[in-house]
Amino acid sequence: MARYTAAYSSLINRLSEVDLLLSLAARQERLNPIKSRHSINALCRGAIVLLSSHLEGFVKELGELILERLETRGVPRSSLAPQFFFHLSKDILYEIKNTSQPEFIANKVFNMLSRDYDLWSQSGPFPRSLSAELFNQDFSNPAFKKIKAYFNRFGYADYQTDLARILTTNNQATINMVDHLVDVRNKIAHGDTSTAKTPADVAAMVMFVRNFCATTDRSVARWCKTTLCTIR
Repeated sequence: MARYTAAYSSLINRLSEVDLLLSLAARQERLNPIKSRHSINALCRGAIVLLSSHLEGFVKELGELILERLETRGVPRSSLAPQFFFHLSKDILYEIKNTSQPEFIANKVFNMLSRDYDLWSQSGPFPRSLSAELFNQDFSNPAFKKIKAYFNRFGYADYQTDLARILTTNNQATINMVDHLVDVRNKIAHGDTSTAKTPADVAAMVMFVRNFCATTDRSVARWCKTTLCTIR
C-alpha cells in the first residue's frame, strides 16, 4: 500500500512552482535586497497565493478521491453519515430552503427527485458516479475550521482529534499557520499592498502546510480504511 494518496502526491508536484518563486526571491535577496525589494515582495506574495490555492486543491482532490472510491468500490450507503447525502443535492435543497411559495417548493422537490432520487437511499452501493463539482461547491479559502467542516461532510468527526494526536506539540502552531496563510492570501487578493513577507517567512509557511497536508492525508486515509474503503 502506498504511503500517501494520489491527492498528496499531486500536491507535492504542484508545490514545485511555489518553490521556484521562493528560490527566485531568495536569490534576489542575497544579491541585492534593497534594489530588488519590490520584486522580492511580488514573488513572495505570488507564492503565498499559490500556496493557499494548492492547499485548497489538495483538500478538494482528497474529497474527490473518496467520492470516486465510494462508487467504484461499491461502498454500502449505510456506512455514510446523513449529512453526506445533503451535499449531493445541496444546490436544490438550498433553493427549497430559500423558497416560500408551496408551488415553487413542490416543483423544486420534483426536480430533486428527478435528478437525485436514485442516490437517496441508505442501502446498497451508489448506482452511479457522484458529482465532485457539486459536492465541493462552497468550499474555498481553506482555513482550518473550513477544512474540518469539509471532512465532516463525509462523517469524519474526529479529524481534529486525530490531527492533534499525530502532530502533538506542533499541532496548534500548524493550525495557526494554516489560518495565517489564508488570512494573508485574502489580504493580498483584496488589494492590501502593505502585506509583505520575506522568503524565509514564506518558506516557513510551505514547511507547515506540507506537514499539515501529509498529516491530513494520513489521518483521512486511515479513517476511510476503517469506516469506508481504502483510498491509497
